[in-house]
Order: sequence, then structure tokens, then C-alpha cells
Amino acid sequence: MASDLFKKYIWLADTIRRAGPITFAEINERWQRSTLSGGKRLALRTFHNHREAIEELFGIRIACDDRTNRYYITNSITNSDDLQRDSMANWLLDSFSVSNMLRETQSLRSRILVENIPSSKSFLTDILEAMRENRQIGVTYQPFYGDTPFELTLRPLFVKLYERRWHLYADKPHEAKIKLYALDRMQAVRLTEKRFTPPADLDPGDYLSGAFGVAVYDDIKPCTIRIRAYGDGPKYLRTLPLHDSQQEIETTADYADFEYRVAPTYEFYRTVLAQHIDIEVLSPIAVRNETERIIDKMNLLYSRHKRRMIFLDFDGVLNTGRHIAALKRAGKPLSDKYGYLFDPESVANLGTIIDATGASVVISSSWKFEGAERMAEMWRERRLPGRMIDITEECMTAEEIRAINPDFDDPEMFIGKGNEIKHWLLEHTSEGYRYVILDDEPDILPEQRPNFIHIDPERGITKEGARRAIEILNRLN
Repeated sequence: MASDLFKKYIWLADTIRRAGPITFAEINERWQRSTLSGGKRLALRTFHNHREAIEELFGIRIACDDRTNRYYITNSITNSDDLQRDSMANWLLDSFSVSNMLRETQSLRSRILVENIPSSKSFLTDILEAMRENRQIGVTYQPFYGDTPFELTLRPLFVKLYERRWHLYADKPHEAKIKLYALDRMQAVRLTEKRFTPPADLDPGDYLSGAFGVAVYDDIKPCTIRIRAYGDGPKYLRTLPLHDSQQEIETTADYADFEYRVAPTYEFYRTVLAQHIDIEVLSPIAVRNETERIIDKMNLLYSRHKRRMIFLDFDGVLNTGRHIAALKRAGKPLSDKYGYLFDPESVANLGTIIDATGASVVISSSWKFEGAERMAEMWRERRLPGRMIDITEECMTAEEIRAINPDFDDPEMFIGKGNEIKHWLLEHTSEGYRYVILDDEPDILPEQRPNFIHIDPERGITKEGARRAIEILNRLN
């Protein structure tokens, strides 16, 4: 039967692949132990016929070393890379050799568990048939971002399996731009009689060489990304690289650094964050910043019921009268591109608060008008403690409120830092949060007084002020 012959091809290719250089006598010895042999020896002519069939079907060449008379797997006839880099050939051999093993040893079937790939059940074979025959297909497609399916006519070019989903890369008959379509979003696939000629210069491997995962974006270019792996992280990356471009460039007793040449897409960030706490993105700074932004958003999601926040003023709190005077006396610069330089003692005491409470910083200072992105940049460049997660937004002025409602009795109750802080808390938190306000001006609401520490603008945050802030943030009621 043809199916039995195919199993024999798989058995032979897999046996030589796993054994390495092996003689025909050794192959025959293993062959007779297989259920495929029926107890009969493998004839030399049959063996050579199988070699030719394997090369034709899989592009895998079984060569013989004339000096030792040992057979081994060499390069594909269509690819100069060796078999270890030929993912398609390896995938076929792995899949079918395991299938053969299961057929030979039924008792193992319940002890081998594999992941289900739903998208391979419906349309994969139809698409592969269309690819083989260069036929256009009609597709009813329902993307996640819309509620209504629509019709497409596509020229199927190649497919890729990634994270248990099959994806089709195709262009349209009158639009030679390759786009990505997930098979699990297809509701119907119809083969047409219209033929097409695939682009002669299209190499799927080259097309995806800088991609991480499956998506290719015109506006996200590949760059060199460096990450640091701690703990057992290096071992996992060495045995299962995140990407084909992975290179280990520095190794110490505590960590290992790896570099990748990839586009930092959504799939890249998702994969890096899936490594738990073992991975840190080092560079470039834009990729590190985006990783931090995602982590901060995740932190907001998971800690909204038990968050601790410091609403922080700068003038008179971090940049103090005594520090400015000391800089003047020493003839040193008073500011940098962001503004006045901060008092190191106040910054250290802020760090003490954060270390003891795990609190995040929300900027309530007028410096916030420079924008959240610039404040985050300053936080990093000045190496300030903890995490700056946001800024408060300015409330309406009394004049703006009166313009909306001239008869409103007390528009003043809706302005000032106190209301800006109140609105931030209402928008970003729920029950269980703790906060403290560090400011040199008591511009707060009455209900915020228990959470307010009045800072002396000459001295900034003192050790006593830090102690009180820790007490407020860590109190139980």
C-alpha cells in the first residue's frame, strides 16, 4: 500500500537522521526490529529506491561516505542550509516519525500529549491544495476587529504555523501587497479555477527574517534589541531561542545578554513579557521604554484595588531653597534641560518612602505641563527612585465653570490641586488604595488632610517627613 511505503520512507530518513553516520548493515539491523519490516531484511536495491524517493518527496539527500561506507543526511537539493536549519523538513520528519512510533507501539498513545491546533482542521488542506496548483481562492473572512464578515479573493503564497495558529500570507489579484490572514478567522474557503504565478523573487524566509512572530509592518523596522536574562532564563533561551537571529554576546555568573535583529512588534513585547521576571530589555531605549509602559499598564490593572500612590510636588519639595543656595555658593549649575536640579537629600528620603511602601509616583507639580512623556524621560535621566506612572490633569478654572453655568454658587470647589488629585483617584482607582500628598502648599480638599504632609520648601522631604508618609501609606485603616 502507498501509505505503508510512505511510512517506510519516514522511518528510513528519521533513523539515519537520529543515528548520524550509519552503515547499511546497522540500518538493516534496526529495520528488522521495526514492525514495518515484517521480519524481512531490507534489500539494497530497495534501500536505494527509498533514498531517491525521500529526496524527491522531502528534499532530503541521504549520502554515502565512500571512505567509511556510512550513510548520513546531507543538504537539501533546493537549499544550501543543512537539515538542522530546514524547519520544514524537520517538522515533517518529527511529525511523521512520532506518528509511526505511535502506530508501532499502541501502548504509548495515551502517554503522549500534543497541543490542539483548531485552525488546521477546516481550511489548511484546501489552502495547501490551492498553493500547490497556484489557484486563487475565495475567502469569507471575519477579523476580530469587526462584527461583519466580508469576501476576499486571494492568491495564496505561503503559510506559517505560530503559537497554535496557522496563518496565510497572500496578495490580491490586482494588489501585489502581501497581507496576513489567520485561518481561525476564515468562515469559508473556496478554490477557484483562476490561476496565478507566484512572484519569482519571493522567498518566505527572507520576507519574515526581521519579523518576530508572523506580522510584518511597514512602519516598524527591524533593529538590534539587547535583553538580559537572569536566573534560569539563559538556559531556556539557549535551548529554545526566541528568534533565529538570537546571539549570546555576554555571559556572567549572574546573567547572560542576548541580541536579536527583529522588529519590536506587539508579538515581540508579548513574548518577552511571557518570560516572567527572568528577562529585562536593555536597549534600544525606545524598546525599553515601551516595555516599561506596558508593565506599568499591567500594574495598574492588577493593583487598582491595593495601590499606594505619592502625589508629588517638585518646587519646594524636591528642589529646595537650601540646595539652590548651596549650588550658587559653589558656582555650580542650578538647572538642566528639565528645570531646577533636585536636592539629593530630598530625593533619598523619597526613595526611603518608596522602598518601604512600594508606592508609585503621580506628579501633581506644575512641571506636569511639560507632559507625561517628558516627565517620564526626566525621571529616567535623573535616575529618580521608584516608578513615575502618571501626571494629574488640570481641572477647569473658575472662569471656565462660570462660562458653562453662571449661576453656579461655588466654582472654586472644583479647582486646585486637591480636585486634580481627587479626579485622578476617581478615574484610576477603586477601594483599597492608599495615598499621600507631598506639597509645600496646602492646596487640598478637607477630606485629604489626613493624607497631606506639608513640606518645608527650604528643607524639602526630611527623614521625619518620610517616616510620616510611610505611616500613612502602610496604615491598615
